[in-house]
Amino acid sequence: MNSRGIYIGLDIGTSKVCAIAAEPFHDDVLKVVGLSNSPSTGLRRGTIVDIEATSKAIRKALDEIETSAGIKAENVTVGIAGEHIFSLNATGVIGIADLSKRKSDKELEITEEDVERVIESAKAVGLPNGRRIIHVIPQQFSVDDEGGIRNPVGMSGRRLEAQVHLVTSATASTKNIISAVRKAGCQVKDFVLESIASAQSVLTEEEKQIGVGLIDIGAGTTDAIVMSKFGVEHTVSLPFGGNQVTADIAGILRITEEQADALKLKYGHCYTEDAAVDKVFDVIGVGGRPDRNLNEAEFSMYIEARMDEILKLVMANLKESGMLRHLNSGLVFTGGGSKIPGLVSLAKRVFNVPVRLGNPIGFSDTTEMIDSPEYATAAGLIAYAEKFHSEDSRRVDRGAVARFFKMMKDFFHNNF
Repeated sequence: MNSRGIYIGLDIGTSKVCAIAAEPFHDDVLKVVGLSNSPSTGLRRGTIVDIEATSKAIRKALDEIETSAGIKAENVTVGIAGEHIFSLNATGVIGIADLSKRKSDKELEITEEDVERVIESAKAVGLPNGRRIIHVIPQQFSVDDEGGIRNPVGMSGRRLEAQVHLVTSATASTKNIISAVRKAGCQVKDFVLESIASAQSVLTEEEKQIGVGLIDIGAGTTDAIVMSKFGVEHTVSLPFGGNQVTADIAGILRITEEQADALKLKYGHCYTEDAAVDKVFDVIGVGGRPDRNLNEAEFSMYIEARMDEILKLVMANLKESGMLRHLNSGLVFTGGGSKIPGLVSLAKRVFNVPVRLGNPIGFSDTTEMIDSPEYATAAGLIAYAEKFHSEDSRRVDRGAVARFFKMMKDFFHNNF
């Protein structure tokens, strides 16, 4: 934590850097003490391509946070996404050694050390050079022939199996983020996959138990996570997002992308059936070309075509990975791209499941600024940091999740 016990979440996106500062308030509620956005030009599809530009955007966002919160930003929890992210499910198996030599019933029990060994076994997958594991998330365990176990500690058996979800990243991309943050005068405390952070801030425990998917539509990437009662089942970061919609509008109307983005935010709609035919707006011509009038219904056709394609590509990924069966409580959408009116209606048509927008929950924010899907990731980074850094949480959860966090910490210590 920073001074006064304040956590800072840093969402380094393709179009902007968002920073949120919050401190513990009461009853598991976090009080927002600072929020800032800074335009970013140093990333492409979630990957840094200009460290200097990224560092300047980070510094600008942190300057505003320091002023509003009255602190010095020393360390931040950073979201990570982009096409360099690759995730997979893996299985580890160990034998419970020397059962015959253990003298008492208590000595027959599976220990936390056994669980650590089986998770290490699951991590032993062959990764290409230049890739690192950033998350090891236990899903479920099996003891002998009994599966579906969340915590095997204290059980007896001869064979222990662990199913885990592994998230990997390109080492170079991770180091570039660390360099950009350091150039901005701060330190990376932890990395968190952005979809995991968003899920932390907007999904309810009931949704997770039933089975739910979250889709975060950013400017350069679209990230998805599927969760069940056993935890994270699937994560993916796809290299397309709201910028594709902006580029389509600019190309069709022959205007700049800055103009296109402004029109998208002001008049955009991605479900033509709900758009208004009688609402007309002006499109300013470029390079001496005449201005033109356009109604919202016609304009929405350009947006709907691309958004429909994006959603179908996400659905294809979830179908191929067998994840559609977990969407029992439906889908939750976050990210700046989800703010375009009509997204819920379009997503219901594409996925044929219940759909809602995800605003951060568990925060006290008198300005109500973060009450928006675009702040789900930054808010989730703080919620994640508070949950896994507090001593109370460590005492409550001494099982596999706590061990997974320790492994993350060890990774940063050993590699960076």
